[in-house]
Amino acid sequence: MIDLPGVTGRLLDQLDREALPSWVAELIEAGRSRIRPVLPAVTMPAQATFSTGKLPQEHGVVANGFAGFRVPSLRENLDMTSYPDYRGNVSFWEQSNKLLQAERVWKTQGRRAAMLFVQSSMGGAADVVVTPKPEHTPDGKTISMCWSDPPELYTKLRDQLGEFPLHHFWGPLAGIKSSEWIVAAARLVWEWHPTDLQWVYVPHMDYDLQKLGPDDPKCVDELAKVLGLITPLAEKIKADGGRLLVLSEYGMTPVSRSLPINVRLREAGLLQPTADGEMDYENSAAFAMVDHQVAHLYCRDAATADAVEKLLQEADAVDTLHRGEARAEIGLNTERAGDIVAFAKPDAWFEYRWWSDFAEAPDFAWTVDIHRKPGYDPTEMFVDREKKRIRADEPHLVKGSHGARSADPANWPILLGAEGAGEQVEATDVAKFF
Repeated sequence: MIDLPGVTGRLLDQLDREALPSWVAELIEAGRSRIRPVLPAVTMPAQATFSTGKLPQEHGVVANGFAGFRVPSLRENLDMTSYPDYRGNVSFWEQSNKLLQAERVWKTQGRRAAMLFVQSSMGGAADVVVTPKPEHTPDGKTISMCWSDPPELYTKLRDQLGEFPLHHFWGPLAGIKSSEWIVAAARLVWEWHPTDLQWVYVPHMDYDLQKLGPDDPKCVDELAKVLGLITPLAEKIKADGGRLLVLSEYGMTPVSRSLPINVRLREAGLLQPTADGEMDYENSAAFAMVDHQVAHLYCRDAATADAVEKLLQEADAVDTLHRGEARAEIGLNTERAGDIVAFAKPDAWFEYRWWSDFAEAPDFAWTVDIHRKPGYDPTEMFVDREKKRIRADEPHLVKGSHGARSADPANWPILLGAEGAGEQVEATDVAKFF
């Protein structure tokens, strides 16, 4: 199972058919479906839904982050080895499989599986796992490392391929080098550790679609590059009698504006920072954990939720609001989700920041720091080389986003090679093809 985030039918249709790798043409011929995306249409909820067949309100992964300040029981499965004061409140990109509240489909069927660079894979998720697990030093440096099961697997991969290029996996240098390493590793794992399923996350398209926007012609060129990159792996799988499928987790829409919801909450007197400018979860009446085009609004009480709902109804960038039991309509009626879940309009996305004046921004705002920021920050892909910091104060640089469900199915994720799947598949039904 090759996982290509961000690839849609619209993007696929722009490829030169004559130049398509033969294995891609064969998959399209065998079966091409669009996936009605789960909400929110972001990485971790989508992956959890695909692999369990359950909605986020059942499997518990409501975003790429977890709000431990609201649900303290989450903390026992959060990684507190770095920045525990931050991660105990809101932590993004947690890797523990124990955060899922539903079983993976291969577990219930007694099949063996391998997960390569898929989220929430540590601790019993699969028989074979490779996932990034960098070390963070006290002086703020990040050392590239991966966690693997069996433990010696990453050492063997490193001996063959060199160190995993972490700085090309995310941040200003994010690009095809990380996908090259992952695909090469997938081929070795296919040979060394045969399993019933091997699920490989190949991230390359995600970067350009956010930086350039899904309508930029360069994205078509990059899709052609990554499909070419996968070709040797695809040919190996075919030669060995394996079966190949390709899917994506979400599609993206072009964006031209952003909304810092926490700034609005602060201006309304509902959110307040600490004396040193950090987020004050204990004394704030409301806080938004934002993730691309979705925001989870955690409110102190019903009166606060009333005020937040009114405030967001007046925000032009907000499309829909789902409060309380009404969250069941979108599969997010769980204590882990915000009391109110907001989705942005198709041309907008949500910023995590709570300051209007960037002179007040905490130091981590100017760095690639996925663990101390209580929200996803796509500006980490843009760098001011003169000032040696990310361009956090230029959110207009972000040209593509996701999280909401596009009204146009051509912008939905895809499933290729699944015979008999039909024209459209529910996200919860993708598990049938794993």
